[in-house]
Amino acid sequence: MAGASRIVEQVRGGASFVAYARQFSEASTAALGGDLGWVRAEQLNDNVAAVVTTLEPGNPATAISDPIRVAGGVAIMALLEKRQVLAADPNEALLSLKQITLPLPADVTQDQARAMVATMQQATQAMGGCGRADAVAAEMGAEVATNDAIKLRDLPEALREIMGNLSIGQATPPFGSLQEGLRVLVLCGRDDSAVQARAPNFDQIYAQLNEERVNMRARRYLRDLRRDAIVDYR
Repeated sequence: MAGASRIVEQVRGGASFVAYARQFSEASTAALGGDLGWVRAEQLNDNVAAVVTTLEPGNPATAISDPIRVAGGVAIMALLEKRQVLAADPNEALLSLKQITLPLPADVTQDQARAMVATMQQATQAMGGCGRADAVAAEMGAEVATNDAIKLRDLPEALREIMGNLSIGQATPPFGSLQEGLRVLVLCGRDDSAVQARAPNFDQIYAQLNEERVNMRARRYLRDLRRDAIVDYR
């Protein structure tokens, strides 16, 4: 447990989970960096399932479990992603966006920057949709860039949460830095039809059953090796 706790601390601090899994894991998935693929919670060990269902992907602090006691050892789980079976994943939605970028002068003061943020927010929140984005940007001396096909999941986590709650025509609050300038994203369209929930076909079900069978045999083989091993102390 102490060794597993040190690994958890390192991974949450930015170390590679895959590298640790390949080096220390005794599971049949060690060569794959511990990758289990898509699994249902009920397919996991009861102790593991109870912990995994509480994890949240996207942040090492919430996606990496504490060490979990299991039969024959200790498990550390990393949740990469979660989805509801036969349900559309909202993160797969295709967005049509306009980005308004307002450069900041190199010698801008903090008070001036705050005033520019307030002005930009007032203008973009009241412009009434993407149709006036170019005109509003021109009035402020800003530039406009368009992206008609970006997935919600490809946005940074903070922006993903904001964009997921916007309606068509709404804009984010201004964000950015001195080097990159102030930016605002305007949601011009959203296509959720890109995600279609479909039942698994025969080949997918067969492959999953076959993988479960191979993993079970591998675990039995490792168990037998440990049971029959002779340890010679010198």
